[in-house]
Amino acid sequence: MDLKVGIKDIFTLNNNVSVKILEVLFFFASFSIPFSYAFNSICFGLLFVYSFNWFEKSKFSFSMRRVYSIHLLFIAYFIIQFIGIFYTDNQERGLNYVLKNVILLILPITFINLSKVFDKRKLFLSFSGLIIGLLFVLFSAHLNIIFKIINNDLGLKSLFTQFVRVGFVNKAIVEIHPPYFALLVVFSVVLMFKINLNVKKSLEVVIKNIMMLYLILSLYQISSFMSMLLLCFLILLYIFYLIKYKKLTKLILVMTVFLTIIFIGKISFNKGIKEYSGGTLFKRIEWSFLKGKGDTSRPENWESVLKVSKNNFLFGIGSDGGIEKLQKHRNEISESFKNKHNAHNQYLEVLLRFGIIGLSLFLIIVYKLFQAAFDSRDKSFCWFIIVCSISFITESYLQRQIGLTFFVLYSLLFYTFYNFDSLKILQANEKSPSS
Repeated sequence: MDLKVGIKDIFTLNNNVSVKILEVLFFFASFSIPFSYAFNSICFGLLFVYSFNWFEKSKFSFSMRRVYSIHLLFIAYFIIQFIGIFYTDNQERGLNYVLKNVILLILPITFINLSKVFDKRKLFLSFSGLIIGLLFVLFSAHLNIIFKIINNDLGLKSLFTQFVRVGFVNKAIVEIHPPYFALLVVFSVVLMFKINLNVKKSLEVVIKNIMMLYLILSLYQISSFMSMLLLCFLILLYIFYLIKYKKLTKLILVMTVFLTIIFIGKISFNKGIKEYSGGTLFKRIEWSFLKGKGDTSRPENWESVLKVSKNNFLFGIGSDGGIEKLQKHRNEISESFKNKHNAHNQYLEVLLRFGIIGLSLFLIIVYKLFQAAFDSRDKSFCWFIIVCSISFITESYLQRQIGLTFFVLYSLLFYTFYNFDSLKILQANEKSPSS
């Protein structure tokens, strides 16, 4: 299904003022994802309250009766978290955790209210909001870095050797933890294909290729290992697609870019990487693979989670996360112990807090999203769930506001837009004589 909408269409305002306001709220809800907790919460709160302009009791009760609706599954997941407050060790910490996760309750209700008015235009505005917000943060980082390079006469090479990972993200207008930052960037690479710039085709190709290269450069500077692997996987998938459909010109261009990246990396290793800071991708590859050090913290995180979960298998330890119990199974001189790490794996995080019951529900949500994505044949929807489900292996993404809002919002955006069956049933029920 073609979801492309032109940039000019954003400024062609709908005559219905209430719909105009709704479209603005969708744009800012996505735009706010990379920004502060307060700004983000206000945008989502306004969208939730405003959605009741389209509240219909019959539609709402119909949606709530559909047991396998992703909306209801998210609400059920929130209820499990709320129940987890009552049997956790630190109820105050558990309550704070649940309050931060209230997005699991308000966003499904929002999309149930808006299910009949949510369309391609609002989906596109959400895409645009995320990309513009993300680019705003990336540009702010690069501008600050360029000024620092000029003022301190550091040389352009320092852009790739010094200003990476923490040295990059802390120069942005808001500091985002690198794995979360990279998750948004690697997803936006595919979203760029959805945008029609309403310019000449040749110019649009040039602009998009420049933006793709800029996002790839930014991914290197963020230096999240998992996201770089996902990017390589995406490029290989795209190469396979170009070969299958014999798109020779694009294939040559993509292969040239891909081989250039490999060539630059090989030169860097051959010349030695002493000048690269510890957070760079090259240093991390050297540490993990060439020196055989591997990941020094995640195995201990996972082991401690499994040991605690073994004694709390059915319901988990509750909403507070049980950091005190995890610390008992960690070496006191380890990074995991000193920094009080969470599970660094979303699946294990859910198992730890809410047991096999919570994990089963979470896996059903992921499965339903996979099913809807591949039924839709929408490449961006498919890429979204692939990126999230794989990234969940190495990071507890839903423990921070940015990861939680990104996952829940885009799960519901895509699922609501493509949930043809429920909308058809609802419309048929409304048209039937008995209704």
